[in-house]
Amino acid sequence: MRPPTRTQPSPRNLVIASAALLAVGACQPAPAPPARSSGDAPAHHGATGAATPPAPRGPAPAAPGDAPPPRDGAAPPAQVAVDAGAAGAALDGRSPVRLAPPPFAQALFRPAPAGGSSAPRLVKIAEKKNAITDQEAWFTRNGLSLPILSVPGSPQRGDGALPSFVPARHGDHRLVRAIDHGDHLALFYGPDASEARLVAILDGAHRVVAFLDFDSFLTPPEHDPKEAQFVRGQVHWAVARDGVLYVSTGHSTYAASSRGKNAYLSALDLATGQLLWQSAPLVCNAENFVLRGDHLLCGYGFTAEPDFLFVLERTTGTIVSKIPIKSGPEVLVEKDGKLFVRTYDTDYVFEIR
Repeated sequence: MRPPTRTQPSPRNLVIASAALLAVGACQPAPAPPARSSGDAPAHHGATGAATPPAPRGPAPAAPGDAPPPRDGAAPPAQVAVDAGAAGAALDGRSPVRLAPPPFAQALFRPAPAGGSSAPRLVKIAEKKNAITDQEAWFTRNGLSLPILSVPGSPQRGDGALPSFVPARHGDHRLVRAIDHGDHLALFYGPDASEARLVAILDGAHRVVAFLDFDSFLTPPEHDPKEAQFVRGQVHWAVARDGVLYVSTGHSTYAASSRGKNAYLSALDLATGQLLWQSAPLVCNAENFVLRGDHLLCGYGFTAEPDFLFVLERTTGTIVSKIPIKSGPEVLVEKDGKLFVRTYDTDYVFEIR
């Protein structure tokens, strides 16, 4: 069991950078929570300028197939235009699309496209205690890496060089994470390294495909008042596939601090920012997740809380299977048909069948 802590105990946590995605074919907007441009009426703000926690919702969370309740005065979905003439990541003068609050509960508004492949089965083939602080040795020993780029001035360590065309700031937000997925970049901006809030997606030609503000995803609608300073979360990881952005969000303290409303995976239409589905809570607080075929491999765990690996359908976010592990998962890397999983005090290898 881990010693109590307010932060994820991974030495590479600050390294984790996240999410990234390329729109390969925009889906038509569905009756999902509408995104709003930053020009729309802003949310109520306190003295610090941070959005105050959303009020608890009156109606029950949306059930699969139901559209979310309309929000008074909400603007119609804002389209995220592709800047075809951009020679670089021209974010200056561009306002990020402000996303509508998610349900903070499992919900399906519209299935994400997928090919219908069968769910992978994870079969454990190795388990070994680690030294807790030897994560870098684990990466080296197994020939593993994450596609994280080095961000100047950030405590996060990356294995790749940041391209010169990537802007270091957007207004009051600075670049805190950058991920190179090969065919697209995911850039994360925030007020500091502890809060990745704005996510810009660039295609292979350096064009801005999407620029989204996840502020409404980061403060749970319910929390213990004494824990308010700890429950503000951030965007952890994201991957784009077939016009959909898959993203993990959440805070790094006890689940009880936010009444269990933490550590979600969500799927959004990359062209509009509309929410397609949100997973059950407490499925993904690892530094990253793996998109494999038509499924997502992720993990959740924390001090004195159950620790599991999960397999989710990427069409609906439904949990297909879960595997108990001995401590909270920190990093998942797929290589040569195997899933390497680094947890707080144990290293696993699973064969993917």
